[in-house]
Amino acid sequence: MGARQSVFEEFLNNRFADHCSAEQVRLAIAEAIKHAQNKTEQYFELLSKFNDNHSRVLYHNPSSEPELVFYHHKLFKEVTYEKASVHAWAKKWGVELTL
Repeated sequence: MGARQSVFEEFLNNRFADHCSAEQVRLAIAEAIKHAQNKTEQYFELLSKFNDNHSRVLYHNPSSEPELVFYHHKLFKEVTYEKASVHAWAKKWGVELTL
């Protein structure tokens, strides 16, 4: 992990503890894929939907997943997601994530 990413993660842990980075969401989905052999297709579809949505949001386009509440952080030029919205979004697709 680079220094910039480390500082960003530390910032999330302190000031924005109820938010998570896109990388944290991806890691949570990847970890869930390892542990849920019977739902791997659902998790891969979820990962694909998340990546598509994140790409759209990064370039200030409308979100394709309205349940995902996000915030554009001006200092780090990153998009963060509210953890509660990520959990609700995943649950809507029938999967559980641990962030």
